Amino acid sequence: MVTSGASGPRSPTGFYGWRIVGLASLVGALTGPGQSIGVSVFREAMALDLDTSDTAVSTAYMMGTLGAATTLPRLGRWIDEVGVRRAMTVIAVAFAAVLVHMSLIRHVVWLALGFLGIRMLGQGALSLAARVSITHWFERRRGLALGVSMTLTAAGMAVVPLVLSLGVSAWGWRTTWLTAAGVVLVSVLAIARLGMVDRPSDLGQVPDGGVEPAGEGSEAGPSPSRSDVLRSPAFWVLAAVASANSLLITGMVFHQTNVLGELGYSDARAAAMFLPQAIGAIAGGLAFGWASDRRGRFLLPAAVALLLAVSCLLGGLGTTTATVFAYSIGLGICTGGGAAVNGTLLPALFGVRNIGSVSGLLHVVSVVNSALGALAFSLGADVFGSYREALTVFTLWPAGLVVVATIWRPRLTRPAETPGSP
Repeated sequence: MVTSGASGPRSPTGFYGWRIVGLASLVGALTGPGQSIGVSVFREAMALDLDTSDTAVSTAYMMGTLGAATTLPRLGRWIDEVGVRRAMTVIAVAFAAVLVHMSLIRHVVWLALGFLGIRMLGQGALSLAARVSITHWFERRRGLALGVSMTLTAAGMAVVPLVLSLGVSAWGWRTTWLTAAGVVLVSVLAIARLGMVDRPSDLGQVPDGGVEPAGEGSEAGPSPSRSDVLRSPAFWVLAAVASANSLLITGMVFHQTNVLGELGYSDARAAAMFLPQAIGAIAGGLAFGWASDRRGRFLLPAAVALLLAVSCLLGGLGTTTATVFAYSIGLGICTGGGAAVNGTLLPALFGVRNIGSVSGLLHVVSVVNSALGALAFSLGADVFGSYREALTVFTLWPAGLVVVATIWRPRLTRPAETPGSP
């Protein structure tokens, strides 16, 4: 057998890439306490205990997330430099420490610092490391691999708000944050040290499990500089759609009880709508991941924007149980589909040698807009009179991006990776 040396376990029989997909998906689910879907569970209890307003919590969340965004390009380069296995080990310890900090907060200033930490390390660095780990192991089937990963992550993430909500009800929010820290530390450390392998070559394998050497467009191919990426229209088309997706979905998820509460939904019933969102994320990850490996994939950013516009319109104008369910499913599809499209088109456009750095640039755009989401909806509700009215107005943004992403669609200039690809 071939050993991996300093990076990973002994080489197994068969292709190891699909094990990486499973492990990365579990790590993705474990970022839940640092994601909006996890933070939303704590929002009301923390605001009451800290004697502060919902707007103050949203502002602290925005400040922390904006601060986190500034670190992501450097974190992406660091992951490229040290490898996923080492990076994930360090991130696990740091993320757990910040979750412990969340359990000790006594003032809104410390809340903002806590949000900075969990957004930088959970929603940012740990998510980035998980995606990069898959990118190195696949080329021709990268879209499928990322789609499967989004599906598994969404399935795991679906239980996060339920488990955290049960913890808050049974033990209080402080003990729940502390428990989450222990789970993250033990689980992610075990995955990083015992399961992760940086690259196929570490086990004497090649991407996709084939027998031919990796060709152009792989980690051996040329990669553009950061300035080249920032000058690329294709990057900015992806960034524009990612901006709308991040801001609007974060705002809708963070204020889910407010949006659905205007229709008479109780907090528990509104929280139950996270389940169809998870179903939608599974469907979106698989469908868009599959489509990302095939002809016409350059139109997928426009498709994500269109689905986002339809979801916003359903949330703003729908009144029946069926439309609320469709709204929730749509949010999930946009979440899973958007992540699959970005994860596949970025390496197809710019290669994988510096994929952590390139992904970090796009992640900045997503995180900055995610930071603005909660506050944007709070202010929108004040300006337009309700959360649903604000959501209806916000529909104009992704609707406009459908046109932009169709006219200036990203052309994949790198060689095709599957038969039938452009």
